Amino acid sequence: MIFNLLTIKDKKQLTDDSVQLFFDVPAHLQEAYSYQAGQYLTLEVMGERRDYSLCSSPKNHEWTIAVKATKNGKISNYLVKETKIGDQLKVSTPNGRFVIPSKPNEKRTLLAFAAGSGITPIMSILEYTLQTEEWVNFYLFYGNRSTKSAMFCERLNELKLQYPSQLHVFHFYTNDPQEDWLFNGRIDAAKFDLILNQLVDINEVDEAMVCGPEEMIFELAKSIKNAGIIERHIHFELFNPLTNPKMIFGDNDSNVNTVEVTVILDNEQHTVTWHKEKNLIDTLLDEDIDAPYSCKGGICSSCLCKVVEGEVSIGENFVLTDSDYKDGLTLACISRPKSTKLTIDFDAV
Repeated sequence: MIFNLLTIKDKKQLTDDSVQLFFDVPAHLQEAYSYQAGQYLTLEVMGERRDYSLCSSPKNHEWTIAVKATKNGKISNYLVKETKIGDQLKVSTPNGRFVIPSKPNEKRTLLAFAAGSGITPIMSILEYTLQTEEWVNFYLFYGNRSTKSAMFCERLNELKLQYPSQLHVFHFYTNDPQEDWLFNGRIDAAKFDLILNQLVDINEVDEAMVCGPEEMIFELAKSIKNAGIIERHIHFELFNPLTNPKMIFGDNDSNVNTVEVTVILDNEQHTVTWHKEKNLIDTLLDEDIDAPYSCKGGICSSCLCKVVEGEVSIGENFVLTDSDYKDGLTLACISRPKSTKLTIDFDAV
C-alpha cells in the first residue's frame, strides 16, 4: 500500500457532525491516484488506519472524502473537528472493489440503498453513472435519523435538477415523521417489499448496491437476491463490522502450527515465520515489512493477495467471491496457515 502526504485544500461542513475534505493531489501523483467510482482512500492518522470512500465522480478530477464523527471515534472526531485547510495527511492510493461495470451504450436500471455515511461511495457511483450513461435510471433509497443529519442533500438536489428523468431519490427518516408513512423508519426487508410494489419494477433492475450498517446489508442483500437479482449483480460495502476479527476463526482446524512462508510484496521476496495464532498482516508488520492493510476484519480488501503455493484457512469475510476462491485469492488479515509450504503473492492481484 502506497502512502503520500496530501494537503487538505478545502473543507466543507456537510452536517453538524460530518465534513467533506478535498485533497490537493500534485500533477505527478494524479496517475497513481486515478480511481474507479466506489473506491476508497486509506488514511493513516495517529498510527491508525481508516478507510474513507471517495465521494466524487472520477470525471470531476477531484479527490474528496466525507467523514462523519462517531461516538468515541478518535480518528473520525479528529478529522471532523481538528483538521483545517493546509494540513497534510498520510493518504494511500485508491483501493477497493465496491464498483459496478460501466455500460454507457445500454439502457438499464440501477438500485442503491444507503444509510448514514454509507452514502459516500454511492455518491461517486451515482454521479459518474449519470455523467456517462444517457439511458440509465438510478434509484437511490437513503436512510438517516433526520433531515439535518443527512449528508449530501444539497448535492443530491443539484443532481436531481441536472438529471430529472434519470435520478430518483427517496429519503427515509427514523426521527422526522413524513407525510407518507412508507418513508418513516429504517430501510429493512419489509420496506424493501413495499418499495418493489410501489416504486421499482425489480424485473428492470440490472445492478443493486447496498452500503451501511452490517444488519441492513445482510437483510437487504438477502431480500434483493430473493427478489430475483443474481449474486454477482448485488454489490455491498461494510464500514463497521459487528464481528470481532479475533473471533472469526475460533478453533483453527489445521494441524500446522508454524510455517516458513515466502511472501512477494512490491517486487521483493521475504521469508517469515507464520504461526497460526497470528494473522499474516501482523506477522509481516512485526518483521517491519510494510504490508497493505486497513480494517484487519475481512471487509475492506486492502490486504488482498494470492496463494500461489500451499493452502490457507480463510475466515468469514465480506469481500471474496466464489470466483476469487477459485483463483486462489485470499485476505491476509483473516487467513491462517494450513499447509507446511506456503507462498503468498501480494503483487499478483
